[in-house]
Amino acid sequence: MSFINPLAFLLLLLIPAALGVRHLWRRRRGRNGVPHPDVALVAAAAGTPRGRRYLPVGLAMLAIAALTFALARPEVYRDEPRERATIMLAVDVSGSMAAEDVQPYRLRAAQDAALTFAESVPRAYQLGLVSFSGEANVLLPPTTDRAAFERAVESLVPDGATAIGDAVTVSLEAIRATQGASTEPGAELEAARILLLSDGSSTTGVPVGLAADEAQRAGVPVFTVALGTLDGVLDNGQRVPPDVPALRNLADSTGGDAFESRDAESVSAVYERLGSFIGTERVLSEVTAWPAGIAAGILLLAGIAAWRLSPRVG
Repeated sequence: MSFINPLAFLLLLLIPAALGVRHLWRRRRGRNGVPHPDVALVAAAAGTPRGRRYLPVGLAMLAIAALTFALARPEVYRDEPRERATIMLAVDVSGSMAAEDVQPYRLRAAQDAALTFAESVPRAYQLGLVSFSGEANVLLPPTTDRAAFERAVESLVPDGATAIGDAVTVSLEAIRATQGASTEPGAELEAARILLLSDGSSTTGVPVGLAADEAQRAGVPVFTVALGTLDGVLDNGQRVPPDVPALRNLADSTGGDAFESRDAESVSAVYERLGSFIGTERVLSEVTAWPAGIAAGILLLAGIAAWRLSPRVG
């Protein structure tokens, strides 16, 4: 939490000052006294227990503190929906995505999860799709057309090697083309994310480290999902375990997050979580209304307490 006007806290000095003035006033009043008091009058005036007589003053001081807090104009960070965003899904379609350790098989589970993801982000967001194996191809430039996105996802077929670096650079180019940004490698892109799903190590194309550097310069975090289990094998008996550390390094170096999915259910869960995370941004918001309202409420209680607990002579 931070404050726009922290100097307002100097008003808290009014509390001890007010208590001091009240103490001096009561002492002077006590010295004046009543020379020959009426016993019945004193008894009536002392009807309120001593501790309760301080309640109105205590509430008034508390109201001043809450009002001072409001005048300092507090700010807090909170998650708010993004007004717009561009998200590129880069899906691995290498031959290892045909492994059946994730039912019905890796690529189909990824396709189903991608369709779920598309439903979980706001319609105003642009979604694009890149498929990559031995090379990366833009199957769908960023668009708000969800039907076109669904058709592109359904067209994915597993075959070939794995070019993760190419997938990142091609995704960045597709985002730049949509945003009309400069084609220079250092140009930053606005509210863009890459969600990359793969099950293996990069075996060809642009080195992943270079692609990560480009994404970092463009201000585009890469979120990665490592799909599959250590027991994944193809029909020919070849083992195809996911390269979790490599994908985590890619995410960490670009400011994104890395996830692991070992079954179809966890793939969908990860996509749903990413849809919520990518769809929000942390913003600093002023929350003055809350302490101001609390101060008004406490002040009202102080007035009621003063009325109810004040001495009465009937």
